[in-house]
Amino acid sequence: MLMTAGATLACEIISYLIQIIIFKLSIDILPFIKIVLIETLYNAMIIIIIYPLIEKAGGILEKVFKEKKILTKYY
Repeated sequence: MLMTAGATLACEIISYLIQIIIFKLSIDILPFIKIVLIETLYNAMIIIIIYPLIEKAGGILEKVFKEKKILTKYY
C-alpha cells in the first residue's frame, strides 16, 4: 500500500513538472496537492481490495508449477 502511494506521488509530481515545462503552465500548488491526495487515497483503497486476490492467484499458480507431473521438468 505504501509502495502504491509512493509510486502515485512520484508519477504525479513528475507528470506535473513535465506539463509545467512543456506547456508552460502556471504553478498551482494547492489544487495539485488536493488532486494528488485524492488520487493517492483512491489507489491505496484499490490496492487494499485487489492485493489479496493477486496473492491468492500467485499461490494457485505456484501450486500448479511446482506439481511433479509437469512435463517441463524433463527439459
